Amino acid sequence: MTINITISERSYPINITRGDTRREELIRKAAETINSTVGQFRRMGYVNRDEQDYLAMASLQLAVKLMEKDGSEDITPIINKLKDISLMIDEILEQEQNVL
Repeated sequence: MTINITISERSYPINITRGDTRREELIRKAAETINSTVGQFRRMGYVNRDEQDYLAMASLQLAVKLMEKDGSEDITPIINKLKDISLMIDEILEQEQNVL
């Protein structure tokens, strides 16, 4: 099953197991958290920043919060997950480019 989430005004299709409402809820809540964090950085009024900068700052802030919560200083799993997400976004953008 595919759900669509929006992050920074872009829509992304995410495949999940049909009926996995817990996973869907988690993904949607994560997207809301990212959008909220990006919005906070936008409102701070940083000069000469684009959406990629806001996403990078939001990613860093969320990774730090996760590390604090886990009590872990090993960020390798977080970095790997961010790389996976980045690859997914790149694939979606490439597919959109091919459609145009």
